Amino acid sequence: MVNPAYTSQVDSQTGTLLGRREGDRFIRYAKDVIQADLNAAINVRIRGQDNQITRYMRSSQVEAILVGRTVQYLHSIGYSVSDALSFGWLLPKFKTKALKYESEYYPQG
Repeated sequence: MVNPAYTSQVDSQTGTLLGRREGDRFIRYAKDVIQADLNAAINVRIRGQDNQITRYMRSSQVEAILVGRTVQYLHSIGYSVSDALSFGWLLPKFKTKALKYESEYYPQG
């Protein structure tokens, strides 16, 4: 038993919120496509080994962890949240939290 929050919205390859589900397809930020239910099932399996996301954690807490991982991943590959938003990699619903996280942990200047 795992916390199912966001398992259908996370890219199982990167563990980030980069990408989007469109019907039965999950389109990764690199434009690769995987069957959406398979992607979610892989995420459920991975979630079983995730020490940060517990079974009874609120979805808002899960979202905060995933946003943090997403911003960290973006910076590790040389991109910003603004880049991800402009490329369509990150859904606009995560914009505010991602920009806030980025400004706290990756200040410009």
